[in-house]
Amino acid sequence: METERDLASPDFGSTAAIGMAAVAMNQSAKGGPRWLKRFVLVCTVIVAAMALLKVVTSLSAMGKIPACDAKTTKDTLSDLNKQQKFNASHYNSLKARSSTDAEALCTASLALRDGTTVEYDYRIFKDGGAVKVQMTDIRRP
Repeated sequence: METERDLASPDFGSTAAIGMAAVAMNQSAKGGPRWLKRFVLVCTVIVAAMALLKVVTSLSAMGKIPACDAKTTKDTLSDLNKQQKFNASHYNSLKARSSTDAEALCTASLALRDGTTVEYDYRIFKDGGAVKVQMTDIRRP
């Protein structure tokens, strides 16, 4: 269906990149003065704690209905906007109309590059094990 799409998955690639950067920092401090090694160790611990927090947060949110204005929802809506051939500039608003554990009903107001706007209703829902986003009503005021 052209108005429906699986919700964008969390980006674990950036967490892996953070880990690789921490390893590179540690490698560069080898053979350096003692204070530099300690400083890099402290920075590594902070970076590792932040990466772990991001992974835990992403994993705990999997399978749950995200908010109408969550980043993953916006990413998925952007894909749907392209499928609908909306030449979007920015969102004027993203509002929740109602929400349960199984479904969220939302409304978006989208500014188009030609100066007009389009409004549409969309729902975020569980379909089997997947979370999906579907446009339900499109209006051009």
